Amino acid sequence: MTRKLSMRPSINLVISEPYITVEEFCRRTGYKEGTVRQMYRENRLPIRKKEGVNELIQINMVALIIEAAAGCEIAMQA
Repeated sequence: MTRKLSMRPSINLVISEPYITVEEFCRRTGYKEGTVRQMYRENRLPIRKKEGVNELIQINMVALIIEAAAGCEIAMQA
């Protein structure tokens, strides 16, 4: 009896929060707040759709992880 073993590595990603504030993103990445806000204005950061003008900006961490994984030859399973 022979078993086929998969040599494909398994990577599990855990996303603690799907959305985080600009301040929390700065804390985690080390970017300055002005840099992050500029990236947001240039559409280089995915954000949660805002309901109002004064609503808090929330960065979509799921979209960032998917974007980063897209550069690799991996299969995504949800």
